[in-house]
Amino acid sequence: MIDFHTHILPNQVNNIIQSFGSDEVFKEMFDSNKETSDFSKLLINMSKYSISKSVILGYGWTNFEVLKMSNSYNLDCASNNKELIPFCSINPHFGKKNSDELERCISLGAKGIGEIHPTVQNLEMNNLEIWKDTMQIALSADLPISIHCSEPVGHIYPGKGNTELNKIYEFIKLFPKNKIVLSHWGGGLFFYELMKEVKKLSKNVYYDTAATSYLYDKDIFEISLKIIGPEKILFGSDFPILNPSRVLAEMKNIGLSDFEKLTSLNAKFLLGLN
Repeated sequence: MIDFHTHILPNQVNNIIQSFGSDEVFKEMFDSNKETSDFSKLLINMSKYSISKSVILGYGWTNFEVLKMSNSYNLDCASNNKELIPFCSINPHFGKKNSDELERCISLGAKGIGEIHPTVQNLEMNNLEIWKDTMQIALSADLPISIHCSEPVGHIYPGKGNTELNKIYEFIKLFPKNKIVLSHWGGGLFFYELMKEVKKLSKNVYYDTAATSYLYDKDIFEISLKIIGPEKILFGSDFPILNPSRVLAEMKNIGLSDFEKLTSLNAKFLLGLN
């Protein structure tokens, strides 16, 4: 199995702040004294639940030094542990520095971009000028980009954000050739693939299951399979916020072939893994 949505950091948040400065992510999602989950904790958890590989995402950083540190940590951990697949954080507000950092990460083995957090990073998802350089690099390197999506209704939680689904849809319209992974079921955007024009435009859009048990009833699996099919869904846990056992338990009633697609085959196809 491949967990498509996990996060790691090297040490406690207050140590990172002392070394690299503060960041809006810490204010939004972490207590300053919170202990983070490093790669060793992730590997232990993976072994417990028979997960062979995990995609390690970055966060929606607003401090460039923290962003670079996080990227280097993910890349270093992945270079020493074949079970880990590194994605890299980016922030288009940093302009050329952002493009240079993305190129650096690609040269060192990054397999994707994200997790982008539009609210925390104050990113206009429908602004072509902000995004065109990043998305061209991603397209040229055939890298997927993972984007945090917010549900327009429901309870508030740390990191939820307020990204409007129409802005995410506009982003997809701007970059239909790019591989796009919408986290947390795309904030419900997949429901609109019942509309023919949305389905057609979203050919290269995938949805991960991160934080499912925190957000939705287990029936979402049966419903989503009917709407978008098993080929567009990626099993993700959102470790360390949620344990993969909860999502896997809710997937137990889906067919074996669909289970394999969600937990393995789709990720292999998207990432170009043998």
